[in-house]
Amino acid sequence: MPLLLSIVVSGFNEEANVDALFRRLLGFLDARKVEGEIIFLDNHSTDRTGPLADRWARRDRRVHVVHRRNRPNRDLGSSLREGFARCRGRYVLIMDADLSHDPEDIPRLLEHRQEADIIIGSRFTPGGRADMPFRRTLISRSYNLVARLLSGVPAHDITTGFKLYRRAVLDRLVLVNNGFGLHVEILLKAFRAGATIREVPIHYRARVGGDSKLSYRRQFRRYWDPVWDAFRIRMGF
Repeated sequence: MPLLLSIVVSGFNEEANVDALFRRLLGFLDARKVEGEIIFLDNHSTDRTGPLADRWARRDRRVHVVHRRNRPNRDLGSSLREGFARCRGRYVLIMDADLSHDPEDIPRLLEHRQEADIIIGSRFTPGGRADMPFRRTLISRSYNLVARLLSGVPAHDITTGFKLYRRAVLDRLVLVNNGFGLHVEILLKAFRAGATIREVPIHYRARVGGDSKLSYRRQFRRYWDPVWDAFRIRMGF
């Protein structure tokens, strides 16, 4: 039977979360009887993330671990793109490795898969919640508002890392962003190509364990570039 779902997760130094992540994702697949796989990219971790993930792969054939070592680019976008190339499911779900995205929200995205090509697990659509510090919330909401106005993409949460894609849509895109901006690039390019989008509210929580790797200053340019490109195309210059 063809796989319905490929879950792609990239993790860097997530030893504090990796066991809970696999336990909950496999529990979801079992409880919902979903034919799926988990593709975990150990993205140049220096802690025990890799060995812990390997232990889960030995236990369950649905778990596939890719150890990214000595890659020319170590950022999130390049890691996710490597994961996409290995997907076998008709749908591809991405989420954060730190459990900020609750696996219990995955069924909410899957339930709407026939209604749009991309289902966004949204923090900022009505009904969504985000447990984040005030400064991060302000920056994220402001960026998403500007991105929506400039690009024309009908979404309140363009930057979220919790999305469900039809794999056929992903396969048609030429993706180049190597950083966190890949989340934006996919959505904007897919929308320009005619993909339909739907948002469902989720509850985004602060990470369960470990430390955040997000640097706003370092990632701003990679978030901004695809939005500016979309605006230029939209305006015809």
